[in-house]
Amino acid sequence: MKFRNMSWAPYLLLLPSFAYLLLFFGWPMVQSLQLAFRRDSQILPLRAEPASEEAAITGELERGTTVEVRDVQLFETKAAGGLLTDKVFWLEVSGLNPEGETVQGWALRGQVFVADASRSATGTVRAGSATLRAEAQPDAEPVGELPQGAEIAILAWGKVDSRIAAGGLLQKPQNWLKVSGETADGQTVEGWVERAPIFLKDAKISATGRVQSGEGSKEWTLDYVKRMLNDAKFSQALKTTLLLIVLILPVQFTLAIIMALVLQSQLRFNSFFLYLYAIPLGISDLAAGLVWYTIFTQSGYLNSLLQSLGIIDKPFIFISSANKEWIIIAIVLAEIWRATSLVMVIVVSGLQAIPRDYLEAGEIFGASLWQRLRHIILPLLKPSLQVALILRTILAFQVFAVVVAISGGDVVTTLANETYRWYDISSYNNKNVAAAYSGFIMLLSLGIAIFYLRAVRTQEEKEAVG
Repeated sequence: MKFRNMSWAPYLLLLPSFAYLLLFFGWPMVQSLQLAFRRDSQILPLRAEPASEEAAITGELERGTTVEVRDVQLFETKAAGGLLTDKVFWLEVSGLNPEGETVQGWALRGQVFVADASRSATGTVRAGSATLRAEAQPDAEPVGELPQGAEIAILAWGKVDSRIAAGGLLQKPQNWLKVSGETADGQTVEGWVERAPIFLKDAKISATGRVQSGEGSKEWTLDYVKRMLNDAKFSQALKTTLLLIVLILPVQFTLAIIMALVLQSQLRFNSFFLYLYAIPLGISDLAAGLVWYTIFTQSGYLNSLLQSLGIIDKPFIFISSANKEWIIIAIVLAEIWRATSLVMVIVVSGLQAIPRDYLEAGEIFGASLWQRLRHIILPLLKPSLQVALILRTILAFQVFAVVVAISGGDVVTTLANETYRWYDISSYNNKNVAAAYSGFIMLLSLGIAIFYLRAVRTQEEKEAVG
């Protein structure tokens, strides 16, 4: 009977929240942690015989393994009807497997990267004829025609950049050869021709190579976490991130409470102060960093002011590798200026929830402003301060754009900056280590959030837990 009279409406209203958390927090978090703890490796199986995908496997090599090329065999593949379609090279290679044992077997040429040790100096024209041109360009002026089977001497190699073909498709770069040979009437001509119609003779393959592809394989590993912990900039990034939190949060919360009390006091120009405090809320992280960079740079506003006041004779270089302390100060000031208003908004909402009767009672009993702040306002603000602390600490762990704008991300670095550095394709390009960094930031954020939830509690919450 109790369940029959129970209202399910509140629980149904929770479903969208659970769906949101699952789709936009739970699933991305699981995927990120998988990147940090699972290795997606490429394993190349070596075969006992060439040109046979069904041949017995003699061993396996990981992607990137250096191998020794022992033999090369060429096989022709034919399509239905017996038409010649392609030529396939198989390489006999040997190398060390993941267990450190030497294995040997056959693999396709495309799965092992090898370089030509010496390029061929001679060749012949394949089926049809070859048009020689004055330059290595498809539309260059023709200088001669070589018939099928003509013997040629290769004088130089070249490559044409990618170009747009008919229909707007991007074609791959083309290899070109500068050759000399005899035309059908016996004249010697010299010019450039595309690589495709020329058959090269005596081309030798390098004795060493590297595995570049294979079959996908996933396994659980701690290698990426160890690589993060052993990273040369990990300790520096962690120390800088924690230092920024220690320096920013106390100043920021002190200023936010003062700003909120000013707004709550209903001064004459209250609206002006509100607009003034809210200006940084409309500025992005990167823009805030650039603003403070222009203040501290060598030709910035601070140096101009100090010189005009006669305090210094020449510009002082605040932002440099020799003055990391000043870079930290610039970042702290930028973050305090940028995000204090966010904390202020939360504190103002908390102040408005405090009954005015409490404050008036304090005034009647002669409590000073400091006493009212300590014994009435701050205890009743604990729920709002709890939310603000958690939010601001999490955002402090994610400080990135301001650091990059002021220091470039090299002289002073943070955990978020290192996450981007490992993810960036132009830098380390390792998504697994980047995921390990992001997972570490998440664990630190969750740990501190739990600490705040236990440390900053109201009396009712303490009694409920007790």
